[in-house]
Amino acid sequence: MFKSDKIRSISYHRIILTLMLLHAPVGLATNSEIEENIQIQANYMQFDMETGSSIYEGDVKISQGTIQLLGQKVTILRQQDQIQEINVDGQPARYSQDEDTENKIHATSQHMQYLTDQHRLVMTVDARLEQPDHTIESQRIVYDTKNKIVIAGSDDEHKPSGGRVNITLTPKKDNTTTPANTEKP
Repeated sequence: MFKSDKIRSISYHRIILTLMLLHAPVGLATNSEIEENIQIQANYMQFDMETGSSIYEGDVKISQGTIQLLGQKVTILRQQDQIQEINVDGQPARYSQDEDTENKIHATSQHMQYLTDQHRLVMTVDARLEQPDHTIESQRIVYDTKNKIVIAGSDDEHKPSGGRVNITLTPKKDNTTTPANTEKP
């Protein structure tokens, strides 16, 4: 009986450790959102207790604060109890951050890779990033979530892997103008 209780105790400790690792900051969130819980929903989950890495499959939804990641398969790679990389595959994979109207971001691509130490979201294959005043489309888009910098296409003109970049700029509407006076004298 004593051995069974010890095994059960170790199992409970592993479950608690697993839950703590799953709720570690993803790194996509802003400083104020780091304190918020991470919610993960999926049809399937596999967690490697040795590495702390995990795989989620089937209508995966990850959210923390105003940030949401959606995909069919998400792999979270960890090293020394720190999330190193998040890979999202989908048809398409989706990223959204709804801070406020001016900073709202929606992105889609077939594959997304978030590199936590670089604060970079790398979107490949049919990538599209939308903000209220512009839309960027390319086969490769890199979004620096910390500095809010977007790089699209290839950074080497001899490597066309990034493809052409299509940008649509939306002019801001001027709300100060008034309609012309249509009254007859």
